[in-house]
Amino acid sequence: MAAVTGKGGTVSYAGGNVATINSWSIDIGSDMHDVTSFSTALAQWRDYIVGLSGWTGSIDGIFNPASTGQNNMINATLTPTTATVVLEMDQTGGGKFTGSVFLESGSFSVDIGSPVDVSWSMQGTGSLTYSTST
Repeated sequence: MAAVTGKGGTVSYAGGNVATINSWSIDIGSDMHDVTSFSTALAQWRDYIVGLSGWTGSIDGIFNPASTGQNNMINATLTPTTATVVLEMDQTGGGKFTGSVFLESGSFSVDIGSPVDVSWSMQGTGSLTYSTST
């Protein structure tokens, strides 16, 4: 099995490339409901059914005023709306996640000795898909 590094990763938001991104992450989860009952065989062990699924994520990088994707994200943070995000692991392989998100928050950090850092937290709305195509 070939390993994949993140050095070729990309982010697209609302159709625009989000330039100068250093990292992104997503967390995918499903609610699990305990349905253990007195009639369950071997009542020592719990039984579960799957409930609703959801996902959240974050995008971190360096501010780039020429980035269409970053400008789209700033505007969507100021005036909340949903848009499609594409999170690619590596342009040469590894696949990508695609889904609709609300940007929950945006953070901008300015230091005289450093580039301006940007960070967004996102809340997925609806399904998240994974594709191995790049």
